[in-house]
Amino acid sequence: MAKDYYSVLSRAISALDPNTEETRRALYDRARLTIMDAGLPGSETGSERSALEHAIDRLEMEMQQAGARRFPQRPSQTNAQPSVGVDVASAEAQPLRSRRMALLRPIALLASAVLIVAMVAYLIWPRGNGDTPTKPSASAVETVAKRATGGADASPSYIFRRQMVYYRTIHPVGTIVIAKWQHNLYLVRPNTAAVRYTIGIGRECTDAVGLLVISAKEEAPDGPLRLTASGAQVPADAAPRSAAKVGSTRSLALGDTGHRISGTNPPTQDGGDGCFALSHDDMADLYDRIVVGIRVVMN
Repeated sequence: MAKDYYSVLSRAISALDPNTEETRRALYDRARLTIMDAGLPGSETGSERSALEHAIDRLEMEMQQAGARRFPQRPSQTNAQPSVGVDVASAEAQPLRSRRMALLRPIALLASAVLIVAMVAYLIWPRGNGDTPTKPSASAVETVAKRATGGADASPSYIFRRQMVYYRTIHPVGTIVIAKWQHNLYLVRPNTAAVRYTIGIGRECTDAVGLLVISAKEEAPDGPLRLTASGAQVPADAAPRSAAKVGSTRSLALGDTGHRISGTNPPTQDGGDGCFALSHDDMADLYDRIVVGIRVVMN
């Protein structure tokens, strides 16, 4: 069950000074990165991120409503006379406000640090009655996959869509990193960033780990395709239609293993034929970004 991030974020925001949209956005980004770096299974990561985004949306809506009540539209001040006394008082009070903000800023930073520590502790603490963390169910993984690729019960959240993300790694730019436990594929980009794709893991590569290279970029003829047991794509009419699986016209060969990164009709799901599957749109995007010979790290 996802944590009540609304209460945690509310306390952290109340300690911010100044409480501006910029400082709140920075706090939300730190919370997002904390969840991504917590080492949770892919389904739990998706659940936690969905709960976090829901809390953020709720808090921002409340902030907008509070601002509207606090600062109602005022009548025109065109005919109002300037008040010299008020201006002088404001000028004299400015140094006092500056000193007060300088004192409160460390308190706000400390509150943010406490929030992050609390979230990490919650995310990595073992769940359930025993000492072993609970394992995500197959239905939970399928739900995450459907949301990622626009299935019947898709979520409007952007979390599962292809996007540029903050990504700290020791691997060079251009490397493909497949984090199976997250159900994500990362293409490392410059400036501590990566393009993140949601993937499905086929039966052939459930236990695959290690370092490979992209040995070929392959394009099959247009039309329905099916994946063979080795991951190769052949025309669907080469076998009974009931055995055919519609695939992408593009795929990336992983060394000489016979495994491939390939496209599939959404939603991407685990346990199917082949190795690693992306949605057709994501496969086309990845295909155009990489060259033969780049490294692929699987973990």
